[in-house]
Amino acid sequence: MMTNTTYTAVLGQLETTQVRVNGYLYQVDFGPAVRSRCHTVDRQKRCTCGLGASCPAVLAVIEYLAEGGAEPPDPPEGYFPLAPGECPVCGAPAHFDQQLCHRKRGAGWTCSQGGAGHYWRYHFSILAERIKANPWLFPPVTAPDGTVLYPGLLRSDVISTSEPAA
Repeated sequence: MMTNTTYTAVLGQLETTQVRVNGYLYQVDFGPAVRSRCHTVDRQKRCTCGLGASCPAVLAVIEYLAEGGAEPPDPPEGYFPLAPGECPVCGAPAHFDQQLCHRKRGAGWTCSQGGAGHYWRYHFSILAERIKANPWLFPPVTAPDGTVLYPGLLRSDVISTSEPAA
Protein backbone atom coordinates (compact mmCIF):
# COMPACT_ATOMS: atom_id res chain seq x y z
CA MET A 1 0.00 0.00 0.00
CA MET A 2 1.26 3.46 -0.88
CA THR A 3 1.73 6.09 1.81
CA ASN A 4 0.87 9.80 1.52
CA THR A 5 4.56 10.57 0.90
CA THR A 6 4.54 8.12 -2.01
CA TYR A 7 1.36 9.73 -3.38
CA THR A 8 2.97 13.18 -3.11
CA ALA A 9 6.01 11.89 -4.99
CA VAL A 10 3.75 10.44 -7.69
CA LEU A 11 1.88 13.76 -8.00
CA GLY A 12 5.20 15.58 -8.33
CA GLN A 13 6.06 13.42 -11.33
CA LEU A 14 2.76 14.19 -13.03
CA GLU A 15 3.38 17.63 -14.48
CA THR A 16 0.18 17.57 -16.51
CA THR A 17 -2.22 17.05 -13.57
CA GLN A 18 -5.19 19.38 -13.93
CA VAL A 19 -7.97 19.93 -11.40
CA ARG A 20 -11.15 21.77 -12.29
CA VAL A 21 -14.62 22.19 -10.87
CA ASN A 22 -17.32 20.35 -12.78
CA GLY A 23 -20.80 20.92 -11.36
CA TYR A 24 -20.72 20.04 -7.66
CA LEU A 25 -17.53 17.93 -8.00
CA TYR A 26 -13.83 18.15 -8.83
CA GLN A 27 -12.50 16.59 -12.04
CA VAL A 28 -8.86 15.52 -11.87
CA ASP A 29 -7.03 14.78 -15.12
CA PHE A 30 -3.63 13.13 -14.67
CA GLY A 31 -2.80 13.41 -18.37
CA PRO A 32 -2.16 10.81 -21.08
CA ALA A 33 0.75 9.17 -19.20
CA VAL A 34 -1.60 7.71 -16.56
CA ARG A 35 -3.81 4.77 -17.41
CA SER A 36 -6.77 5.78 -15.24
CA ARG A 37 -6.52 9.33 -16.49
CA CYS A 38 -9.67 11.09 -15.20
CA HIS A 39 -10.98 10.93 -11.64
CA THR A 40 -13.99 12.52 -9.95
CA VAL A 41 -13.63 13.73 -6.34
CA ASP A 42 -16.46 15.02 -4.14
CA ARG A 43 -16.43 17.78 -1.51
CA GLN A 44 -15.77 15.18 1.22
CA LYS A 45 -12.49 14.30 -0.57
CA ARG A 46 -13.63 10.87 -1.80
CA CYS A 47 -12.74 9.68 -5.29
CA THR A 48 -15.20 7.59 -7.28
CA CYS A 49 -12.48 5.08 -8.18
CA GLY A 50 -11.93 2.03 -5.99
CA LEU A 51 -9.31 3.83 -3.86
CA GLY A 52 -11.81 6.32 -2.42
CA ALA A 53 -10.11 8.75 -0.01
CA SER A 54 -6.71 7.09 -0.63
CA CYS A 55 -6.62 8.02 -4.32
CA PRO A 56 -3.86 10.40 -5.50
CA ALA A 57 -6.63 12.50 -7.07
CA VAL A 58 -7.72 13.48 -3.55
CA LEU A 59 -4.23 14.81 -2.83
CA ALA A 60 -4.31 16.68 -6.15
CA VAL A 61 -7.58 18.35 -5.03
CA ILE A 62 -6.10 19.23 -1.62
CA GLU A 63 -3.07 20.75 -3.36
CA TYR A 64 -5.34 22.61 -5.79
CA LEU A 65 -7.33 24.11 -2.89
CA ALA A 66 -4.13 25.03 -1.00
CA GLU A 67 -3.03 26.99 -4.08
CA GLY A 68 -6.28 28.99 -4.00
CA GLY A 69 -8.35 26.89 -6.40
CA ALA A 70 -12.11 27.36 -6.53
CA GLU A 71 -14.44 25.10 -4.59
CA PRO A 72 -17.51 23.65 -6.27
CA PRO A 73 -20.84 25.15 -5.20
CA ASP A 74 -22.89 23.40 -2.53
CA PRO A 75 -25.60 21.24 -4.07
CA PRO A 76 -29.20 22.09 -3.19
CA GLU A 77 -30.41 20.45 0.01
CA GLY A 78 -31.52 16.90 -0.72
CA TYR A 79 -29.49 16.59 -3.93
CA PHE A 80 -26.62 14.08 -3.96
CA PRO A 81 -24.08 14.42 -6.82
CA LEU A 82 -22.66 11.08 -5.56
CA ALA A 83 -24.09 8.58 -3.11
CA PRO A 84 -23.21 9.55 0.48
CA GLY A 85 -20.73 7.42 2.41
CA GLU A 86 -23.00 7.51 5.47
CA CYS A 87 -26.78 7.44 5.71
CA PRO A 88 -28.00 10.95 6.63
CA VAL A 89 -30.78 9.37 8.72
CA CYS A 90 -28.84 6.97 10.97
CA GLY A 91 -25.13 7.30 10.10
CA ALA A 92 -24.74 3.68 8.94
CA PRO A 93 -22.78 2.99 5.72
CA ALA A 94 -24.71 3.90 2.57
CA HIS A 95 -24.26 2.48 -0.93
CA PHE A 96 -25.08 3.66 -4.46
CA ASP A 97 -28.37 2.35 -5.91
CA GLN A 98 -28.96 2.97 -9.63
CA GLN A 99 -32.72 2.38 -9.33
CA LEU A 100 -33.13 5.36 -6.97
CA CYS A 101 -31.23 7.86 -9.15
CA HIS A 102 -33.28 10.87 -10.20
CA ARG A 103 -32.47 14.11 -12.03
CA LYS A 104 -33.85 16.21 -9.17
CA ARG A 105 -32.49 14.12 -6.25
CA GLY A 106 -29.19 13.06 -7.81
CA ALA A 107 -27.47 9.76 -7.06
CA GLY A 108 -29.64 7.09 -5.51
CA TRP A 109 -28.47 5.29 -2.39
CA THR A 110 -29.57 2.76 0.17
CA CYS A 111 -28.66 2.45 3.83
CA SER A 112 -27.02 -0.75 5.07
CA GLN A 113 -29.37 -0.66 8.08
CA GLY A 114 -32.61 0.90 6.81
CA GLY A 115 -32.38 0.14 3.09
CA ALA A 116 -34.28 2.33 0.65
CA GLY A 117 -36.67 3.31 3.46
CA HIS A 118 -34.01 5.66 4.86
CA TYR A 119 -33.51 7.17 1.39
CA TRP A 120 -37.22 7.94 1.13
CA ARG A 121 -37.46 9.10 4.77
CA TYR A 122 -34.63 11.59 4.19
CA HIS A 123 -36.13 12.97 0.98
CA PHE A 124 -39.59 13.17 2.56
CA SER A 125 -38.16 15.22 5.45
CA ILE A 126 -36.62 17.67 2.94
CA LEU A 127 -39.97 17.96 1.14
CA ALA A 128 -41.82 18.46 4.46
CA GLU A 129 -39.42 21.29 5.41
CA ARG A 130 -39.98 22.98 2.05
CA ILE A 131 -43.75 22.72 2.40
CA LYS A 132 -43.64 24.07 5.95
CA ALA A 133 -41.47 27.02 4.83
CA ASN A 134 -43.93 27.95 2.06
CA PRO A 135 -47.60 27.86 3.17
CA TRP A 136 -48.87 28.87 -0.29
CA LEU A 137 -50.11 26.38 -2.84
CA PHE A 138 -50.61 29.37 -5.18
CA PRO A 139 -49.23 32.68 -3.85
CA PRO A 140 -51.24 35.91 -4.10
CA VAL A 141 -50.77 38.09 -7.15
CA THR A 142 -50.74 41.86 -6.82
CA ALA A 143 -50.53 44.59 -9.44
CA PRO A 144 -47.75 47.22 -9.25
CA ASP A 145 -50.28 49.68 -7.80
CA GLY A 146 -51.05 47.25 -4.93
CA THR A 147 -54.36 45.94 -6.25
CA VAL A 148 -54.86 42.27 -5.36
CA LEU A 149 -55.46 40.42 -8.61
CA TYR A 150 -55.61 36.96 -7.03
CA PRO A 151 -55.82 36.38 -3.26
CA GLY A 152 -53.79 33.16 -3.35
CA LEU A 153 -54.55 29.71 -2.00
CA LEU A 154 -52.98 28.37 1.20
CA ARG A 155 -52.10 24.69 1.45
CA SER A 156 -54.05 24.50 4.69
CA ASP A 157 -57.21 25.55 2.81
CA VAL A 158 -56.93 22.53 0.54
CA ILE A 159 -55.14 19.84 2.51
CA SER A 160 -56.74 18.51 5.66
CA THR A 161 -55.64 15.80 8.02
CA SER A 162 -59.18 14.65 8.79
CA GLU A 163 -60.60 11.41 7.45
CA PRO A 164 -62.95 11.61 4.46
CA ALA A 165 -66.66 11.34 5.21
CA ALA A 166 -68.05 7.85 4.77
